[in-house]
Amino acid sequence: MRQLQAKLDQATKDKETLQASIAQLSSSPEPEPKPDAVGMPRKEGVKTILKVDASKPHYKALTAFMKSGYLAAGATIDVDDLMQEFGTYLSQGPNNFAMLDTIFQGFTSAKHFTEVPAVTERRAVQALITSVSQQYVNKWTPSGKSQFRPLKIQNRRHKINVPIIPSEVLTSYIFDMYRENLAIDQMPIFYYIWQKLIYPQLMQDLELRMIWKGKFEELNPANVNAGDAGQAPEKSMDGVETILANNRTGGNPDNIRFFDGEGFDYKTATDQEVLDFFANFFKWMAPVFRTMPMNVGCSYELRMRYREAYKNKWGTGSGTENHEFGSDRIDYSRHVLTEMDGMYGSPILFATPKANMVKLRHINGAPNVINDIQKQDYEARIFGEYWMGAGFDYGEAVFAFCPANYDPHALITSVYGAHDTYQQFKGTDLTKSVTDFGSASAGGGI
Repeated sequence: MRQLQAKLDQATKDKETLQASIAQLSSSPEPEPKPDAVGMPRKEGVKTILKVDASKPHYKALTAFMKSGYLAAGATIDVDDLMQEFGTYLSQGPNNFAMLDTIFQGFTSAKHFTEVPAVTERRAVQALITSVSQQYVNKWTPSGKSQFRPLKIQNRRHKINVPIIPSEVLTSYIFDMYRENLAIDQMPIFYYIWQKLIYPQLMQDLELRMIWKGKFEELNPANVNAGDAGQAPEKSMDGVETILANNRTGGNPDNIRFFDGEGFDYKTATDQEVLDFFANFFKWMAPVFRTMPMNVGCSYELRMRYREAYKNKWGTGSGTENHEFGSDRIDYSRHVLTEMDGMYGSPILFATPKANMVKLRHINGAPNVINDIQKQDYEARIFGEYWMGAGFDYGEAVFAFCPANYDPHALITSVYGAHDTYQQFKGTDLTKSVTDFGSASAGGGI
């Protein structure tokens, strides 16, 4: 009975306390509900790059901006945090391979090369097999030796040294994240620096300055001091145009097949001379290669000059119902004019099977493309490296036109400025009247 009485007394006290709380709440007005917090964005279909610490100052600044629309004064990126994120990402092995793949596949003409492994140089395993069949005799008589000898292609080591001031990067990072509706794990700040700032410029260097017009110049480390301006990217390897031009004027040690062209200059040639040049070039090629479907590398200017000459002479689509004539495929051939971005301004025309035009990738595993981040005051110094080379396996399988004394390297200065274009190429055919071509569709001019 005493235990039951004690429980009853406690229940009575609890009831009185509850009634007092209800009375207090009833006598005061209900508070205004707080607005819901702004949710952080997330873009559908975009994978997570890396789980990151949202409490870091730069991510807190991003979160605050998403909620308020204001960028906090003094917001910045701690270089140590940047170094930690890069280190975490690169410590995961597959990420190194993925980053390296983007380098070898990202420049615009990459798809026209065959990627092969090498260390410091490449030489095809054997002479190109030109025939395998022969009359039967009951003895071992191997096919005759080919004259197609493999060439040596040099693999070159390149580096990346890029200074980044994180406080200056943060604003563009936040606005890009806002516009793209990305979550921080979908575009961490370190990946933004690589993907948006470093990688696009690296692809421009490769396409416009290295893989085609590059000209290797040996650098003596003893003559380089820390802090000096780095060597121009085009001096770190020989590009494909340089290989062709050096053979054209240097005795042709690689036995490349050069078309004479009788001094052809697409800047001054008439429309008919342009068409004759292309027709004769493809007739001149060796029969075994003439029957192969191949891309024919050329510059934007040379391709446009051919297309305009064809239009001015015959009219677009003239001579066929399916309009195949007058396209990038040369009439009555299996060869397609293929504009290479890195060949801008070039008079070179060349054809070779894709398997013969190679880009070299280091065989001993994928190094860290970005292998170090160092802190210097308010600056983050990004260090990286990769290997790349380019060339032909067999010179005899390359059919090219290259004017004497043409220097591809000299055109690199025009990457960021105007240079001679097809607008200046006015052949005498353009002065003819429309009636000379037999129909109104065949006329026209530039």
